[in-house]
Amino acid sequence: MKIGILELGEYQFIQDVAKRLGDIGTEFITTAEQRFPPENKYRVIIDRLSFTDPYLRQVMMLASLNGAYVINNPFASFVNNKMLNHLITESLHIKQPQTMVLPRVNEEWELGGSVREPAWEDIRRQMTFPCILKPFDGFAWTDVYTVASFRELENLYSALKNKQIMLLQEKIEYKDFFRVFCINKRDVLIVRYIPKPAGLGQYMHPEKKSIDDFGERITEATIRLNKKMDFDFNAIEWCVDDDGELYIIDAMNEVPDIDRKFIPDEYYHWILDKFCALVREKFNSSENNKTFFDGAQN
Repeated sequence: MKIGILELGEYQFIQDVAKRLGDIGTEFITTAEQRFPPENKYRVIIDRLSFTDPYLRQVMMLASLNGAYVINNPFASFVNNKMLNHLITESLHIKQPQTMVLPRVNEEWELGGSVREPAWEDIRRQMTFPCILKPFDGFAWTDVYTVASFRELENLYSALKNKQIMLLQEKIEYKDFFRVFCINKRDVLIVRYIPKPAGLGQYMHPEKKSIDDFGERITEATIRLNKKMDFDFNAIEWCVDDDGELYIIDAMNEVPDIDRKFIPDEYYHWILDKFCALVREKFNSSENNKTFFDGAQN
């Protein structure tokens, strides 16, 4: 049995992972048609690509049902989105920005009025501006907007409503922002972060006072969230506002971008070490991903 890697091979992080795990045996996965029952030659699959393509997601589900341990669990990844994560976060009593769901409305569909545009007067009363508009299942800053006015919101929604379910979220004015990596639902790394699009966010060392004030709460809540979502590798974004209140901004990043150019060396190697330890642990175990199908796994 081998370790399969579903990722573009030129990324430095995945090259370093493959090199570190070379004594076990790794190979990059390519796929075409699937035969039934599908052959499985992998004990563990590192999946950093299926989120981009429905076919690859189905292939990962088949591999999981056929005995491979997939990181992250493709069934958990499939059902998790920012809407569901908001409810999970709320159930754990973790503070988060006020959020409203704006439905996808395609005027060509015949749904008998079951899906209608938002009640704009309710939004005008409840939401303050500026605020954030983003897709409920988005990634990499695609279609994420800071909305300055009610008129701008109406115009943006009009342009996007045919293709996306959108979330409208209170914009928290923060004095500190953290990106928190969680590996194996137990190992947590808190990094100070300046969020920017296109993978250009800046990673820095957090101030000692921030860790003293919030480190224990962030660590405990991050572990609880990842256990609840069944993510083995995730990056959660937190911030502290001007009043010292701690908020979770984004609970889900199933494929964290690990770019060595932007991450301090000690943090990069911490992530690499913990991630490879996770893969080795699963490779040497008989553990399977949790699924919705009792008895379907080998």
